[in-house]
Amino acid sequence: MPGVANSGPSTSSRETANPCSRKKVHFGSIHDAVRAGDVKQLSEIVECGASINEVDVLHKFTPLHWAAHSGSLECLHWLLWHGADITHVTTRGWTASHIAAIRGQDACVQALIMNGADLTAQDDRGCTALHLAATHGHSFTLQIMLRSGVDPSVTDKREWRPVHYAAFHGRLGCLQLLVKWGCSIEDVDCNGNLPESPE
Repeated sequence: MPGVANSGPSTSSRETANPCSRKKVHFGSIHDAVRAGDVKQLSEIVECGASINEVDVLHKFTPLHWAAHSGSLECLHWLLWHGADITHVTTRGWTASHIAAIRGQDACVQALIMNGADLTAQDDRGCTALHLAATHGHSFTLQIMLRSGVDPSVTDKREWRPVHYAAFHGRLGCLQLLVKWGCSIEDVDCNGNLPESPE
């Protein structure tokens, strides 16, 4: 427009053939790109040398953990196709499956199962992804895992089953689903008690 100064960058500074030499304005790390669900930038960041299993400083999550957390299914698939470590655990012992179960990311749980995720993996308290889905009230996520063949009677370190967590946290939909799959609401913990309060 006449009389209006062009305050934007020149065309020549915006155009570069090498994505590694281009400044990233939006995402400072591989984790940021995954959280935003930007597969293109994820790919470019990895091409520039970032590790596909890089652990972030604050949360100790890998990009696969962040994809499961944010529900970035396309990034999750890309990471799995390019060799992301599906068994990597956080400081609390959580795999990407644990994170997806906590967040109720059904499609991510399905993708992780199809790529060989170990749903029997236990965190530092002995909880599996099934325990965590029941705790957080994600009945559809719970159903996906149950249909994959995971044992609903697995116990944590206190001998609590997913049904205990569903009952304790008032997750009626999860409780009903677990009972439908053969779990008993009469199961007791290591002290012979029904769950009343967490330790």
